Amino acid sequence: MSPLLFSLLVLVLVAGAFLLLGGTRRQRERELLEQRLGSIAYPTQPTGLQSALSITRQKVYSSIPWLDARLRNLDLADKLARELRRAGVPMQPGEFLLLQLGVAAGAAVAAQFVLSFPGVLWEFLAAAPVAAAGFFAPLLWLRFKRGKRLDTFELALPDALDLVAGSLRAGHGLDHGLDLVAKEMPGPCAEEFGQVLQELNLGQDLEVTLARLVERVGSEDARLLATAVAVQRRTGGNLVEVLSQLSRTIRERQRMRREVRVITTAPRISGYLVGLLPLFTMVAMYFTSRYYVELLFSDPLGRLMALAGGVLAAIGLYINHRIAQVEL
Repeated sequence: MSPLLFSLLVLVLVAGAFLLLGGTRRQRERELLEQRLGSIAYPTQPTGLQSALSITRQKVYSSIPWLDARLRNLDLADKLARELRRAGVPMQPGEFLLLQLGVAAGAAVAAQFVLSFPGVLWEFLAAAPVAAAGFFAPLLWLRFKRGKRLDTFELALPDALDLVAGSLRAGHGLDHGLDLVAKEMPGPCAEEFGQVLQELNLGQDLEVTLARLVERVGSEDARLLATAVAVQRRTGGNLVEVLSQLSRTIRERQRMRREVRVITTAPRISGYLVGLLPLFTMVAMYFTSRYYVELLFSDPLGRLMALAGGVLAAIGLYINHRIAQVEL
């Protein structure tokens, strides 16, 4: 067995032990909560039936039973489930975690064959950052999907509010306006407003449904909507005017975001060019002075330096991206 594959096997065993043995404290707390609720809900039933009949909501994090039981005891599972829901990815946290581990293992094995370092220590030093990059690559993809879905939702939100306000102005109820949004508008905005309509039809309060909308989407514009409707319901006023004014406010915020993005275009592009300059230089040297590039990748220390330079360049690109972001 290759030393690198042996190291990966050890890492997988450690991760499995963590999933099997981790979260015992939360499991004990959950068992105590189940016992207290069971004693109140089923005071005359036997203990076995109390443990079988649970009145607490059971979340499913994976279709694999043992993995679902372990993820239920970890705080990471709830956060990952929320991110998957916001990104609109039809996956459970357990399956996404297995995908991360698979990509990390594949990247580490590929690094072993491509870089081919002599010695276990050099192989591990080379494979560790590659495996880490493979582990976090699905998270970056998930973050991209979440941002794209959020942008689509916020872009369609003013039109959805105008549609609801027009329905109220015509004399229809709020549920009719939400139904129009769910049927007439495409994308995540129709899905989320359809969910709000279903919760209202089940008897839930409007403020609670809008609060859940904010939690599902994670949008500041949706938070403005929830706050405006809550204030209107407590203080009174014309809901049509509130929605119309909120629609104009959101459009103005979107216009300001576009202006800020245009202003910060030059610094962002400059940072990206500086971060990618070593790659451009290496490609140019490959065609003009191929000997130096071949020497860099033929020597084990040179390959390690190239790998470290790539990791540092990726970190610089990420920092430049974060600096260029302006929250409005």
